[in-house]
Amino acid sequence: MRVLGIDYGTKRIGVAIGDSEARVAAPLAMLEIRNSKFEIRNVVDAIVKIVKEEGVELIVIGQGGRGPMEEKVRKFAEKLRKFVRVEIVDEHFTTAQIEKTMKNYGKDRKRIDKDSAAAALILQGWLDSRA
Repeated sequence: MRVLGIDYGTKRIGVAIGDSEARVAAPLAMLEIRNSKFEIRNVVDAIVKIVKEEGVELIVIGQGGRGPMEEKVRKFAEKLRKFVRVEIVDEHFTTAQIEKTMKNYGKDRKRIDKDSAAAALILQGWLDSRA
């Protein structure tokens, strides 16, 4: 089954693609949010396009905790549930984990998009938990 991983943020959304049979996740894209209400619709449209093009059957969205961000993630997930099955998973510290790893790459780290890498980490964790 093709699965999409999402690292939801208020300015950027990292997207990763994976396969539950191969149990491998890879960074795919970073979507920017400039104007919250208008851009969220565009981001949802972009994700739905990816879902259709890649044959995605499930989206896994990372959620880092309670508070205002939890509500934003839930609302975002509801928008996507109109098109595909969505699961929300714990993702505490994935972006920090990616940033720490990237420091080891020196100059090359600027070529790595931390948002899509964090989405891949979220998705890989989900895939590994299904093994």
